[in-house]
Amino acid sequence: MLSRTKERPRGVKMLTRSFIADSLYHPSYGYFSRAVNIFSPKTPYVFSTFPGAEDFLIEWTKNFNEAKEAAGKQDLRYGTQVWHTPTELFRPYYGEAFARYIVAHHDPVERLNIYEMGAGNGTLMDNILSYLKLHHLDLYRRTTYNIIEITGQLAEKQKKVLAKHPNRIKISNKSIFDWNTPVNEPCFFIAAEVFDNFPHDVLRYDNITDTPYQGYVMVDGDGDFHEFFSPDLDPLAKKFLEYRSKDLTLVSNAGRTHPLNQPRWWRRTKSLMPVLGKPLSDPEYIPTKYVEFLHILQKYFPNHKLIATDFHSLKDTIPGYNAPVTQTLMDGKMIPVSTYMTHQGFFDIMFPTDFRLAAHLYKQVTGKNAETKSHREFLEPYTSLQDTEVRSGENPMLDFYQNASFLISNSPGSARLS
Repeated sequence: MLSRTKERPRGVKMLTRSFIADSLYHPSYGYFSRAVNIFSPKTPYVFSTFPGAEDFLIEWTKNFNEAKEAAGKQDLRYGTQVWHTPTELFRPYYGEAFARYIVAHHDPVERLNIYEMGAGNGTLMDNILSYLKLHHLDLYRRTTYNIIEITGQLAEKQKKVLAKHPNRIKISNKSIFDWNTPVNEPCFFIAAEVFDNFPHDVLRYDNITDTPYQGYVMVDGDGDFHEFFSPDLDPLAKKFLEYRSKDLTLVSNAGRTHPLNQPRWWRRTKSLMPVLGKPLSDPEYIPTKYVEFLHILQKYFPNHKLIATDFHSLKDTIPGYNAPVTQTLMDGKMIPVSTYMTHQGFFDIMFPTDFRLAAHLYKQVTGKNAETKSHREFLEPYTSLQDTEVRSGENPMLDFYQNASFLISNSPGSARLS
């Protein structure tokens, strides 16, 4: 296992998803093992004090830039990236919307068990529990909130919330992919902005036969990276293709950017003409770790209700279908590059989520139906709108993050605002 060594590997080959996992999560040099800083305003914004959404954006940008400058002074060697999330930006109201959704879809005779994977600063947890304590005290007393957190630094930050909610919180500092404890009781499973950093594999297809080839990264003795492809697919890649084949429209409706939808005459031409010399198609990045996650849900959390949110589109992605954005901080600015094969630990690698595909895979693995909603569609029924409206009537919490979507398990219930 690469995680057992403290030095970056040399003289090895690995699947693309293994290379990305090593780059992001290695305990010694991985991107998320270094300084982790999620911006949180010192106090929640009072939206009614802003004339319009633009005024709020100006104030938030000022605060965010100050936080980035302060973080940079703390870590001059690397230049710490500061992330922003809707959880922090719109606290506590964003978390309260989750809480209202949970109350509306929870069987009131059952204990309330919540699991959150990758919980950041612990703010979503705090806001959900605080809402329950204020508005549903009896349910709060029957609630256990469980965090599964791979990053040690964030797990320590989350522990600061423990004192506010005694006997309500359990924190497991481990990867969801190492989870092996059956949870048979009904539970809600939250994944907020986690899928984007799930490692992916890369496929290319034979331009004449459509045979898939899976990508590998070879690290030579000098530490340089070389990508190559093999027709021998690993089990997760095979499972992904098997599940996707159950609905052919997932590819046929994906547009010309999908390599299998490019005109066959053009693909044959690229393969046969010496001047082009490309026997394989353009790359497609496939969410194999998401498939593995779904199998963990199905095996260990059989009675879960999923609440997941992430980005369905990203800017500055590298070439390829469903390709990631690979970026690093330099002189206070995020700089995108054109490959995922970068010096391990210095670059964030983020993938967009195809939510239609995600819902299909969820059904194939778990047997449960799921629906996708826009950021606004999920939040609006469970939001006290006046809390996040500026004086112009605009609502930044609903209007921002238009490139985000939700994936939720289908279940009956309706919002109950209080």
